[in-house]
Amino acid sequence: MYIKKMEAITDEKIFFNRSMEVNMNVSEGEKILLHFGAWNREVEIAYTEDIEENRMGISYSLMDQYTVPDDIDFEYRKEGKELHIGPVLGIVRGNNFPHLNRSRNVLLPWVKDYHNIKGLVIIFPLSEVYEGAKSIKGYYYNLNNPKKRWEEGTFPIPSAVFNKKTGGVGKRYRRLFEELTNGRFINSSGTGKWEFFSALFNNPATKSKVPYTEKFQDFKQLFTMLNKYGVLYLKRRYGSRGYGIIQVKKLENLYEVTRVLKDTQKKDQFETENELKYFLESLITRNGYIIQQGVLYQANQKQVDFRAYIQKDGSLEWKVSGFIGRLAQPNSVITNIRYTQKILPGKAALMEFYGLVGEDTDRAAKKIEEACILAGQSMDINLGHFGDVALDFILDSQGNVYFLEVNAGYGHKIFREIRDYELRERILKSPLEYAKALAGFSVK
Repeated sequence: MYIKKMEAITDEKIFFNRSMEVNMNVSEGEKILLHFGAWNREVEIAYTEDIEENRMGISYSLMDQYTVPDDIDFEYRKEGKELHIGPVLGIVRGNNFPHLNRSRNVLLPWVKDYHNIKGLVIIFPLSEVYEGAKSIKGYYYNLNNPKKRWEEGTFPIPSAVFNKKTGGVGKRYRRLFEELTNGRFINSSGTGKWEFFSALFNNPATKSKVPYTEKFQDFKQLFTMLNKYGVLYLKRRYGSRGYGIIQVKKLENLYEVTRVLKDTQKKDQFETENELKYFLESLITRNGYIIQQGVLYQANQKQVDFRAYIQKDGSLEWKVSGFIGRLAQPNSVITNIRYTQKILPGKAALMEFYGLVGEDTDRAAKKIEEACILAGQSMDINLGHFGDVALDFILDSQGNVYFLEVNAGYGHKIFREIRDYELRERILKSPLEYAKALAGFSVK
């Protein structure tokens, strides 16, 4: 259905072709509550032969404050005396318009499946979210203009919003999540390492699926954990790309420390606890770091870990879109892409790095997927509303899954490296499928 603003229509009235009267099941002159995104108004229905069958006519004054393109294909859903036109979906990116404008083209892959989404897909910055907001300024995706896909306008608050790597937390996030979208704000919360650990550790279903972790308090605590586990990782609570990670390993007669710097990893060795303490004191702060039990798996003396991409789509349920395995470079204590020697699709990694074959590979993959779904559910229960995240995890030699951290702003470069374009397409289209379903419109 297309929306057409019209001059000579009485205010608070919408018009359909007479052929729509059976579908609407509303007599001429009756009133109905019209929804368009978060905007709604009680309007009177009228039928006429002067409007096309696939159009809804509205007066200019009814939606004069909003940009409503007349060449955008909408869907409609009627529930009793309420009519929903949509979907109206949002992607929030950046804190302000300069930030958003620098990344408009970056967002195009997420609307590649627009022919199945339809409606208004709007991108806007966080600055548009404020107390009492009734509309937002931003850009809508125009499928019909190949030279200018994003066109400026003023729009109603979207029915559902996907948070795409936006900086800033706090009141504006909560307001958007709780008030403006009625909870339909996807990836609404931050995903710090401590918060992620707590979300899984506090759920009996996932408590055993995270390495034991504590906030760093003092060195007595650190040495107690080091004596117990042998290997520890010290991590910044909100660090990314592996920067600042420190591995501390207790060997037979000394301690080995490996630091992840911006462009390299540096190893140091110490003979006594006091030497180690003196060295670490200048590197870590009490409030900024966590201490995590080291869970390791090696193939050919190189570390192995995995990344799973879990998402919700039109089914509204968590699904594992896919997972990959990563083999670190020699002597590296992390497997971030700049320290990775080899990347393989999930099952191929299970076969090459673990020697699994046939049904054993399938069983391990199924166990991983089941654990990932439980992790997503734990995040929803204890952290916030999520729908698109990457989970980093270790699979130990006994086949146990240990989740290390979560990333809601992960990159997609890796899919080109392993040439898994099908996985990339699946990952890119799922967020708006989920948003559309949250808004009450089925992708099918």
